[in-house]
Amino acid sequence: MNKFIIILAAALSLFSFSAVAETRIATINTGYVLAKAPQNDAIRQRLKSQFSGRENEIKRLAETIKKDRENLIKNSATMSETQATNMRRELEKKISDLQLKERNAKDDVAKATRDEQQKLGQKVKKAIDAVAIKGGFNLIVDRQAAVFVDVSIPDLTEQVLAELKK
Repeated sequence: MNKFIIILAAALSLFSFSAVAETRIATINTGYVLAKAPQNDAIRQRLKSQFSGRENEIKRLAETIKKDRENLIKNSATMSETQATNMRRELEKKISDLQLKERNAKDDVAKATRDEQQKLGQKVKKAIDAVAIKGGFNLIVDRQAAVFVDVSIPDLTEQVLAELKK
């Protein structure tokens, strides 16, 4: 019985070694790919054009507030108490409006950026899959997440970037 178990264990270990020998593994630096993807310039331009109007509106409102504040400081001595109070209230209302617009714009830019990065991530995944299939790889590991990577393991980072350029 012990001989049977030893023979069975030896046979199973040979089977597992042959399966491992056939496995093709590669690495990729996904952070580098995401940073250097050619689509990043288009994303930046799209976001810039999408939010440039709001950015200009916020700048104009900030300039108006600055001028109104300077006007209040300059002319408050010659104004009646009611005029100065009304001007302060109007200035506070504009400041509050500016803060709300800035916060909303920041949130919208962040959401649009996340959406664009998610789309880019999907494109990168497709490029990785295409390179893996072409190269006959069974497993691709993120180089940054690996504790140790032997120099004999191929790095497909540049191939994935080339695939993204297509």
